[in-house]
Amino acid sequence: MEKDQITLHWMFECPEAILTCSILKSGDESFLVFGGHDRTLYLMDFELNILDSITFDGWVRTSFPIDLTNDGSDEILVGAGDGNFLVVKFVKGLNKLAGIMNYKTFGKVLCVCAGDFTRDGNKELILGGEDKTLKIFENIDSIEPKFILYYDSWVTACNLNWLTPSTQKTPIYGIVSGTKSGIMQLIQTNEKKPDIIWQKNLGSQINVIDIADVTNDGLNEIVAGTDNSQIIILNSDGEEIKSIDIEGGRPISLKLEDIDGDHAKEIIVGCADGSLKIYHNPKLNSTDFELKWKTSTNSSIKVVSLMDNQEEGTKKILYGGYDRSLRCVSDLEWGEKPELEIPNKVDIPEALLTEQKSKVEDLVKMETVPTNIREYIFKILIEKRVIEGIAKDLEKKGYVKETIVEEFEKMLSQKVVDYEKITYSVWEIPEEKLGKGVVVTSSTGKKPLKIKPVVIEDEVKEKGASLINALHKESKEKESEEKSVTTENLKYIIIHYLEKNKIVSSKTKLIEDIVILGYKEVVVEELINKMKNEGVIIYSRAEPKGWMLGNV
Repeated sequence: MEKDQITLHWMFECPEAILTCSILKSGDESFLVFGGHDRTLYLMDFELNILDSITFDGWVRTSFPIDLTNDGSDEILVGAGDGNFLVVKFVKGLNKLAGIMNYKTFGKVLCVCAGDFTRDGNKELILGGEDKTLKIFENIDSIEPKFILYYDSWVTACNLNWLTPSTQKTPIYGIVSGTKSGIMQLIQTNEKKPDIIWQKNLGSQINVIDIADVTNDGLNEIVAGTDNSQIIILNSDGEEIKSIDIEGGRPISLKLEDIDGDHAKEIIVGCADGSLKIYHNPKLNSTDFELKWKTSTNSSIKVVSLMDNQEEGTKKILYGGYDRSLRCVSDLEWGEKPELEIPNKVDIPEALLTEQKSKVEDLVKMETVPTNIREYIFKILIEKRVIEGIAKDLEKKGYVKETIVEEFEKMLSQKVVDYEKITYSVWEIPEEKLGKGVVVTSSTGKKPLKIKPVVIEDEVKEKGASLINALHKESKEKESEEKSVTTENLKYIIIHYLEKNKIVSSKTKLIEDIVILGYKEVVVEELINKMKNEGVIIYSRAEPKGWMLGNV
């Protein structure tokens, strides 16, 4: 390939192998959410600053972004290696992550997705894994799955999108599942129950599935990466219309996106041998796929994702994996190829709205849930009032309450696996680390800007304070004489929230946005009232009306 076909914008080194990466969108802002072998899900902005992280009990294996609560911000579905399936909420204004759903299944969770499968205005949550099942949850309020489909081997891939089988009068929003034994199914909803339309055997483990129009005919196809080093393209009836042999490595990550601006979607493939390959189809109603370009790293590429470059109106490719790095590259042909006028042949029927749509508003008010066993232990100890007894005994020995609380918070926030302080940087990256065929330039073609290294250090996180609040009792003494660590943390959070949002329309919204981090509503409201009396925050009756920081 030619040296000038792609450009590297940045590279980020992680403490362990990366297994998943998603783009989280919140209004006009976007963030990176990624995780892997260090059992931690990270929230990062595009300046490569780590904003928050959540620790799990198993490897973070898979993730899927979707706005489940209709508040303009994506939630993230997460599947972990210990069988935990979680939903993590992005807290707007604070740029924090909070767990709001946790379900434990047997074995590794290998794939997750979500969407309005039943077409009733409600988004279902879907997971597959090592327990040989595909589970479908009605919503994030579900304690158990509503439907379970059973297979003869691990469910290794799943996706949800519009397809047009010849047996159906209208397009269906169907689930496509793939298994370790090579079985693929298309599942629709029929009379509010899952119904298998067809089943095919691809002859080898299905590692990844994506759905989009890649033949440029206006209809979506199913694209699967299999363990026999093939990309297999099927139509909505499950008939194979094209296969692409991948030389040198199994395809284990896959995305279908337009990366050069011609309206045709390219097939972006990450392989087990460390190669990243891009296949394009520049013709209408065609299966003439060609290798557009490729590059390579030293180990398996488990992550392929796409992010918008809003300033230039282009797409950037993110990829990474076992070499512990995330790379951001773009195709230099953007806007140079003729645009294809691809027809739209999918007439999407409107969803049949039910009473479940109104229920979505209530889901936003859910309390946070633990995401690992340490948090569960503390939660149970608090509910059983064991920690309160320990605190009383330690106070009798002369320890100050604030010191006891701080120590519990440190124990709670400590990671399952400890690492030395790690510096992430892209200073003077050697060619073998960049990947073959990658030229390092900025988006303007000038010498690349050096990215400031990011350091992740152990710190006591505010989210842990929610499980320690039980230690604090109401006191008739002046708060100036007994300021708890929790109150100070909460006060800082409220100030930071108002600094970022400038003005909040109502006190109720202000309280709800803070409570989502796990603080008790009564505690938040009392502190807001106190801060108002002190003039730290004020309510403006002038337009625009709302709560804001005072001049103190």
